[in-house]
Amino acid sequence: MTQAVASSRSVRIPARRVTEIPATVAPCFSFDVPPLSVSHSEREDVTQHTQHAADFDIFSPPPTENPFTAYDTMRAACPVARSEKLGGYWIATAHSAVEDVAKNPELFSSSSISVPKDAFGEDLTERPPITLDPPRHGPFRRLLLPAFGPRQIRRMEPLVRAHARELLEQIVPREHCDAAADYAKPIPVRFMARMMGSPPERQDAFGERMRAILESNDMDEIRQAMEETKEFLEELVKERTENPQDDLISLIISTEIDGKKLTSAELLGTLVLIITAGVDTTWSAIGSSLWHLATHPEDQARLVAEPELIPTAVEEFLRAFSPVQIARVVTKDTEFHGASLSKGDSILMGIPSANRDAAEFVEPGRVMLDREVNRHMAFGVGIHRCIGSSIARLEMRVALEEWLHAVPEFSLASEDAVSWSTGHVWGPRRLELTFGGTHGSTPGRG
Repeated sequence: MTQAVASSRSVRIPARRVTEIPATVAPCFSFDVPPLSVSHSEREDVTQHTQHAADFDIFSPPPTENPFTAYDTMRAACPVARSEKLGGYWIATAHSAVEDVAKNPELFSSSSISVPKDAFGEDLTERPPITLDPPRHGPFRRLLLPAFGPRQIRRMEPLVRAHARELLEQIVPREHCDAAADYAKPIPVRFMARMMGSPPERQDAFGERMRAILESNDMDEIRQAMEETKEFLEELVKERTENPQDDLISLIISTEIDGKKLTSAELLGTLVLIITAGVDTTWSAIGSSLWHLATHPEDQARLVAEPELIPTAVEEFLRAFSPVQIARVVTKDTEFHGASLSKGDSILMGIPSANRDAAEFVEPGRVMLDREVNRHMAFGVGIHRCIGSSIARLEMRVALEEWLHAVPEFSLASEDAVSWSTGHVWGPRRLELTFGGTHGSTPGRG
């Protein structure tokens, strides 16, 4: 789950005069009040927002009870903001700005999707198709489509449901758990292991490598984890080359683009993309959904009473707690939503911010389980829209259905029950819950 499914209308913000800001502070652009009419207090407010933007680090966002509110003040003053952290990068915070970045690959290249640009090391910088621009992007995306078709997704649902029930059979008797580690994480890890063709006896090793690559915010640790993942995948590729199976690795190995098979670098890059996108994002989305329900008993009770609302609730959780934000590289000097971008600059698409923009959503700060109009961008938008969005939706829906049947009442275990990941994917990495009330039956129902 890396880019978005639902397109939405573009409401462009016209460029106006830029509010004067001290030269020592990174620029942050306001389109609401022309400079001559800015009061002293408003200037101070803009300067405070500007300093917030200048200091903003996606690996260390400002501490808040709900991390997805971190962009709210910045977005109000800065549809396109500038941070001097991590070598310097722009941040598109407004819904319209994020959408314009995503839909303009000629101006915003996918050659690097991370901040900083070399976050994942040189060997895995290219991860087709997400790091490719047209015309190379199209053939690589079409290569993967058969593995993510409706028939394949439907075939996997019984396996996902059986695994969720298996996990809950272990969790429910304890009457407490770390829902992030014990439930939200294992579901996509097992799914990806099966999809890749990892044999059952090696799926624990697969999961351990995913833990290493996804749980660190240290650049050196991330690069080391990437190297370990590369070696693990090379072993699987060798096995599938010699003994093809009905799995994703075998499919990609056997496919040609313009009469040529993928190079080793292209193959490994594609597999790393699918794994990291398929595990980290879904793990985070399931965890954030359970966190919200644990802290909002009225929503918890409503979904237990009205399980038919769960698919709609999934879309709202994706909007309110969008886990992913990725970057683009500016291809030429340009004026963009009032900001002067230079060729080679990185610009982060603040999707969590865009999905909380009042210009696009009614009461964006409120979670509405039955929100009718919800053109969120949790899966991205444009040519890089997430190819695995149907899988993520399936895993989230099944995970919530099974959890709420088995654990109809639950809450945070303590005031410090939650810890969050940062960086390009935000979500709970620890979510300590206690169960209360009368539990549902253990999940072995028909």
